[in-house]
Amino acid sequence: MKLGNKRTHLSRLSRHLRKQRIGLMGGSFNPSHTAHEEIAEVARKQAKLKEVWWLVSPQNPLKHDAHMMPFNERLQGAIRLTWNKPWLKVLDYEYQLQKAHCFPDNRASTVITLSYLRKQFPATSFVWIMGADNLVQFMRWQNAPKIARFVDICVMNRPEFTYKALASRSIAALGTRVSTYNLGSSPKRKWAYSFSTRNTLSATKIRQNKADE
Repeated sequence: MKLGNKRTHLSRLSRHLRKQRIGLMGGSFNPSHTAHEEIAEVARKQAKLKEVWWLVSPQNPLKHDAHMMPFNERLQGAIRLTWNKPWLKVLDYEYQLQKAHCFPDNRASTVITLSYLRKQFPATSFVWIMGADNLVQFMRWQNAPKIARFVDICVMNRPEFTYKALASRSIAALGTRVSTYNLGSSPKRKWAYSFSTRNTLSATKIRQNKADE
């Protein structure tokens, strides 16, 4: 197996993705783990997605640099975890945007990433996939309401955050709530909540367990 083949450059994907429904998962993947896999797989099935792309961030602006593994280690870890899932692409798209100085403060920004993806794939229906823990802090993201206007959002359950997420003030920015299979089906922006994911693993727990060894 050549892991390099798994990291697909978006320029090679343009033709077969026209009018397709693609799921996007952003994050630091510090490290990637089975809960990320579960979220991607359940979202793909429920929202009828052609593919899911993991956009490994060079640096999450809401997380401290001191706790961050080097970008290439996080990228390669995600590639190794997903090598047997051809529908799941691990991409360094935000790293390439950063190298091209597309982020004003040289820090990854979801709203800027989405603006470039929408320009590159104007006929593609993107669905942003996030865990319930991210919905809780969604309004802290740069231009969160604009993100919700750019793409439909699929919120996947994280057992420890279910009630916090559904009571979050972030919901007011997400538009109309629908079933997951209705995402990406019309220009009117929508969101859905899936209760189907139950994995309690997190990158924070993995790092803590390693520190305790």
